[in-house]
Amino acid sequence: MSILNFKILAKENKSRTGEISINNKTIKTPGFMPVATRGAIKSTPHTFLVNTDVLLANTYHLYLRPGVDVINELGGIHKFMNWEKVILTDSGGFQAWSLPTKIDNEGVVFKNIYDGSSFKMTPEISIKSQNKIGSDIAMIFDCLIDIKDSKEKQINSINLTRDWGSITKSFHKNKNQALFGIVQGGLHKDLRELSTKYMVEQEYDGYALGGLAIGETNIERKNIVKFTSEILPDDKPKYVMGLGDMHGLVDLIEEGIDLFDCVWPARLARHGKLIVGNKYINIKNKQYEKDPEPISSVCTCFTCQNYSKAFLRHLIHNENTTAWLYLTIHNLIQTEIILDEARKSILESTFSTFRKKFEYE
Repeated sequence: MSILNFKILAKENKSRTGEISINNKTIKTPGFMPVATRGAIKSTPHTFLVNTDVLLANTYHLYLRPGVDVINELGGIHKFMNWEKVILTDSGGFQAWSLPTKIDNEGVVFKNIYDGSSFKMTPEISIKSQNKIGSDIAMIFDCLIDIKDSKEKQINSINLTRDWGSITKSFHKNKNQALFGIVQGGLHKDLRELSTKYMVEQEYDGYALGGLAIGETNIERKNIVKFTSEILPDDKPKYVMGLGDMHGLVDLIEEGIDLFDCVWPARLARHGKLIVGNKYINIKNKQYEKDPEPISSVCTCFTCQNYSKAFLRHLIHNENTTAWLYLTIHNLIQTEIILDEARKSILESTFSTFRKKFEYE
């Protein structure tokens, strides 16, 4: 029996809002997971995220530093991070795509980004690490490749993900941890269908769509998500990995997606680009040099409640690391506000109207 419970509270067409419950904690859906790769969001204490339900940490990086044994000895990832709410750990599959690697049937040979040495991550090592770290939700070790790679390579990717998923399940022993499968297949609907079949047959607590937000167009992504979401079980959470722009989130909530994660809002902030409703401003622009107003007069974040655009512009030009903190807080809270509004609109059956504000231009 799964320790994860998913309850749908309301639907409008395919969009839906609900609650994921696990270990006496709740994630409101649709929900966004800020990325705390090494246990922290870059430049930003997660204590500012008072309304955030879940953070994502990365197994590859924590495996290397400080090491899963250290985290385990210090009481597990929640105590180590001082975060009592839900934590999802990615498996390391994304790094197999983003870093120089060599993939074989057993796993992925990585180069250690800290000392240059080589080491091999396998499905067994990945899930044993996640078990020991003690996250609430673990991901299978998947084979992620370029979205435009050949169909032959995509077939190999879904087959390896299937095989690695089976191995992952056999070594998954943490009874307080849910496990999600990952659907691969690039832009090929027949392969997405086959990969979905493999994952559903293996029976997971939730299902992620991987291999997206890595170079495809918005239309290509929408078509694949629409197709795949329709054949995934409706009684399990659906998660699109690596997507975090506000237009993209709303676009895929329309297709029944429940969870998202991305470094994007935080990375955007570090470049001075800020989310304001359904638009962006660049705080570096000279027009804000003497602007006494907050980024948004209706934003409830710490930054908007305390600082002017003029001060924040001054910081981004002269005190980058301090600016990153304030600007990242704003973008993450703005992302959460958008999802709050999306959930409210689904409950009130007005999502189709809400959605029009976030159409791609």
